[in-house]
This record gives sequence, C-alpha cells and structure tokens, in this order.
Amino acid sequence: AGKTTVSLMAKEFTSQFAYLNWDNVDHRKIILEGVNGVAAFAGLDKLTSITPIVVFDEIHKYGKWKTFLKGFFDTYKGKINIIVTGSSRLDVYKKGGDSLMGRYFPYRLHQLSLGELGRTDVVEREINEPFQSKNREFENLFKNGGFPEPFIKNDPKFLNRWKTLKQEQLIREDIRDLSRIQE
Repeated sequence: AGKTTVSLMAKEFTSQFAYLNWDNVDHRKIILEGVNGVAAFAGLDKLTSITPIVVFDEIHKYGKWKTFLKGFFDTYKGKINIIVTGSSRLDVYKKGGDSLMGRYFPYRLHQLSLGELGRTDVVEREINEPFQSKNREFENLFKNGGFPEPFIKNDPKFLNRWKTLKQEQLIREDIRDLSRIQE
C-alpha cells in the first residue's frame, strides 16, 4: 500500500534520517549488531538539536524484533522518532513475547481509493460532499488496483508481473512463515 514510500518521505522532516530494511542484507547486519550498531549507523552519538528519525522496515521478520525495539526505544526515548513498517503480519506477531505497551501507536495504511484520487485538498468538515469520479480515474483504479506502484505505472505487463510476485510472496513466504510448515 506504499508503507516504504511513505516512511521514506519522513526524510523531508529532518536532516538526520536513517532507514534500515530487514530485507536488505547490509541493513540486517547493522540491526544484528544491536542498539549500538544502529545508533552508530544513524549518527545518534553526535550532539545535535535536531530530532532524528529512524525507520525500521520489515523488522518483524527478525525473530527478536520486539526485544530489539523495546531496548532501542528505552535507550533513546524522547531523543528520537522511530517508524516501524511491515505487513499486516505485525498484528499476528504482537501476541506473546516482550510487551511494547505504551511505546507505540499503530497506524494502518490502506490502498489508494477513488475518493483519495479525486481530492487533493484537505477539507475542514467532517462529512464531505460526495466525490464525482471521472471515468478515466475509475477505470484506472479498477484495472490496476489501489497499490501505488501498479496504479501509477498503468502498464499491463508490469501489473501482471506484480500480481504474480504478490501471489507467490503470499503463498511461499507469508503463509509458510506464519504456519512454520518446516517444523
């Protein structure tokens, strides 16, 4: 739905920004070095008046992610902003293990909607006037779906490859990881 894209946009709010993705082998090594390794990577040892932002993308794939985040948060509480992104599996993984209670606020990012595409201004009213779609926008959304990348590209070949990859990922990775078939 664009979690990585949105989290990378947070870079606009600070000059001290660090992004770590568990799926990137080099980033994974930094995370596995622990709190001090991430702090060194993010430059948290430097004195500055700027509040840094550190993004952990897909960190829930790390077996000890909650313990790591708890320690990281407790060490830098009040001195840093932390963004954690991942699939909806974060809801499944939040059961059991170390509690992160009081340390986070969950947000859900949905796919693009027709109303979102038709409105670019922020309206102060609670209830907005109905959005009247233009046929082109509706057809594009209907054809490509609401995930940003295929919607923006609007390319049938890309859409087919993207759908195939998404299905493979769901079956081969997500279901396997959740059910631990190998055990």
